[in-house]
Amino acid sequence: MPEREKASTQSRLSSGVSRRSFLGTTGVAAASLSVSGTASAASSCTRQETELNSDVKAPEKASTTEVQLETEQPDSESVPEIEYDRVINVVEAGADNTGGESIAPVISNLVADNTLLKFPEGRYYMDELVRFTGFENFGMVGEDATIVPAPADEYMTEARMFKLGVNYSPGRNVHIAGFTIDYTAPNTGLRAFDLTVTDGLVVENITFDGIHTAGTWGPMHVDIVNSGGYGVVKNIDMGEGGEFTANTPQDAMPAVDTGPTAFLLSPYHSGRLDVKDCVIDAWPDNGLYDSESPGQVVVTGGTYKNCNSASIRLTGDGSGVYGATVAVDQNRAHDEGQRGIRFDGGSDLTVVDTEITLEKPNGEAIAFLPPVDSATIKNTTITVQESAVRENIDAFSIAEGVGQVSIEGGSITQNYHGQALQILSGDKPVIVDGLDIHGNASGDSGGRNAIYCERDGCEFHDLVVDQPGGDHRRALGIFADDVLVEGGEYAATGRPITINGAGIRIQNVTAGSYGSDTVAVEVIDGGAKIVDSLLHGGYTGTNILTSGLTTGN
Repeated sequence: MPEREKASTQSRLSSGVSRRSFLGTTGVAAASLSVSGTASAASSCTRQETELNSDVKAPEKASTTEVQLETEQPDSESVPEIEYDRVINVVEAGADNTGGESIAPVISNLVADNTLLKFPEGRYYMDELVRFTGFENFGMVGEDATIVPAPADEYMTEARMFKLGVNYSPGRNVHIAGFTIDYTAPNTGLRAFDLTVTDGLVVENITFDGIHTAGTWGPMHVDIVNSGGYGVVKNIDMGEGGEFTANTPQDAMPAVDTGPTAFLLSPYHSGRLDVKDCVIDAWPDNGLYDSESPGQVVVTGGTYKNCNSASIRLTGDGSGVYGATVAVDQNRAHDEGQRGIRFDGGSDLTVVDTEITLEKPNGEAIAFLPPVDSATIKNTTITVQESAVRENIDAFSIAEGVGQVSIEGGSITQNYHGQALQILSGDKPVIVDGLDIHGNASGDSGGRNAIYCERDGCEFHDLVVDQPGGDHRRALGIFADDVLVEGGEYAATGRPITINGAGIRIQNVTAGSYGSDTVAVEVIDGGAKIVDSLLHGGYTGTNILTSGLTTGN
């Protein structure tokens, strides 16, 4: 902490009280001091404690219980062991593993129900689509096998290599494993696997080597089209990314507007897909993108970075992200917005034990958009550093019209202009419990408040909000009615708590400013009850009731 901050804190809060010792003082301790009913010198509207005895009650966390959502990762479902009538070595069946001749005609003749194709070590050239639909029990397993697509201008069909199932004629039980897809040559990067099944999908241990430079569909599309179906995709490496279409020759069929999506699920997806320990980095469209499907996507582990629009974008009921690493550490010329995680719809959504680091932020770390109905964020850390491409960044945004959201534990470090947590209006409350917010955002632009709340009925329990940045920075801004602030510590260089709403209750709170001549709480309009709290610098405003209040310098 700079020396000027230390000096400001000590002179403002009391002789010998440091910033850290101030934050360690709790509202409960303050309530034990014998100054109940004492008003701040800054207040002109305090009522006597006797007027409050019948009106002030201990806060209840009923609303928190109402929005408590399941945050345990759902158990993986079992994929059936596939038994094959035929196991075929594709080289022995005539496929060239030297990269000289296309294997597409040979593979097209070999695909069949209850068949496993084994690809020995080698390089397998492809220049046209292999299509197989309506199948039962089919697999392709490589043993250090590399698939080499022809350049886009030489590919003889639409920009796919293996199309296994379609929504109107899906397969059942497919296993793809053990391949490298070679995108290292210029003007390459077709969709390798386009998979649509009712149930029983396994894709594992696939590496995409090189940058997708064809300006067409991205490497993988998967749909589970039966609502009771299940599949798993694991250990997929798409870490070298793709090029924006504008920077490609646009020779493939079809060219896409912005650029390829790394991993797509279409609106036909209606089952459950587990995505485990995958790597997706630097794609010009979304990274992992569930495109408005009703299906569930459960992301476990893995690294998701630098994708335009969002690195993870989900929408189906019960979808979530568990233990993943999400980051933005590069901005390309065409990157218009690089969110970490984006939810476009669904209920019972989750983000748990996930780390989101925006070294070069170009969008929110987490964004909830309508019609999201309910969500829980638990034990998740967000860090926002300075941006060279945006005037301000909100770390966590809950848009207007989004339903109930519960935030449990975790932390946000906001070191750039913007709000750490933005809560816009909606019919259902946002409940925040045990969140820590730190960082040196100045408040000069992008919103003065670390937390901006304009939604009625929200609750904030046991937060620590420490904002030692510029003089304009504030900790909590309430622009709504019937909001509860219970427990916790609020410190800012500017005013810690601002209220513009009726029915606000503050209880067991410690608050104070690092700035000079700044009150801890100001009620601009509406009214508030302040109970059993310690307010360094006192409070000011209209329609304020107090009980068990301690004010100090």
